[in-house]
Amino acid sequence: MTTHTLTAQGLPLNVSICGQGSPLLLLNGLGGLIRTFDTLRAELGDYTTVTLDVPGVGQSQMPRWPMRLPRYADLIAEMLEQLGLAQVDVFGVSWGGALAQEFALRHPERVRRLILAATSAGPVMLVKPADIMEFFARSKTAKPRKSEGNRHSIQTLLRFGVVKGMLSVNPRTYYYQLAALVGWTSLLRLSRLRQRTLILTGDRDTLVQMYNAHILRRSLRHAEVNVLKGEGHFFVVTSARRTAELIREFLCRPYADEEPAPRLAHRRLTPRLL
Repeated sequence: MTTHTLTAQGLPLNVSICGQGSPLLLLNGLGGLIRTFDTLRAELGDYTTVTLDVPGVGQSQMPRWPMRLPRYADLIAEMLEQLGLAQVDVFGVSWGGALAQEFALRHPERVRRLILAATSAGPVMLVKPADIMEFFARSKTAKPRKSEGNRHSIQTLLRFGVVKGMLSVNPRTYYYQLAALVGWTSLLRLSRLRQRTLILTGDRDTLVQMYNAHILRRSLRHAEVNVLKGEGHFFVVTSARRTAELIREFLCRPYADEEPAPRLAHRRLTPRLL
């Protein structure tokens, strides 16, 4: 899929826009490259999907110092402003789910509906820096250790993502994104959100276990949980069609007190290059 470059918060960003229909912003997980969403986007061709390599990932510039999550959220808002998108539906997976929450809290007027996948309200989330160090200390083509036998372990997931070209191979990327989450939590602020929210979780996710989804549901005003049976942390990739069906059903569901989603079927989005 074609990408464009624009600058937000002083950082060049690699941004991808495709499809036709109402705008849907996709926010990736830890180390996730744009192409991670390729299969999901292929299933959502009736939406205008917008995604990016966040700073330090893929072709987006590495910031000089680690950024906090609120700055990432403000960067997303600036990007949407440049794209002429006043309001979008937002899908965030894993680390991107935390960013989606922060974005909705800081810029609620820009979010129509929210979808949170394989994520939590913080503060402890995902992996330890030692796990990243251990993985990148070995060749990605080396044979997996016996400890990687569990197909849902962090080592196995990293190997799968790197070999498939969906995750960054730069350890610094992961350290910076993990640093953004240090001390972060949305738990005491989620009750402010009024957007309808869909929470997706896999019942075999060992990184962000299912109880996190139920904590999110209890903390949000208008939230529902859908459990993907037999799926782990990467269900956005391993079960893209089912994930797309759940997204579409949720976003198309009408509510009397809510404005319909903005349509972009007759407009071709292109970023203003800076």
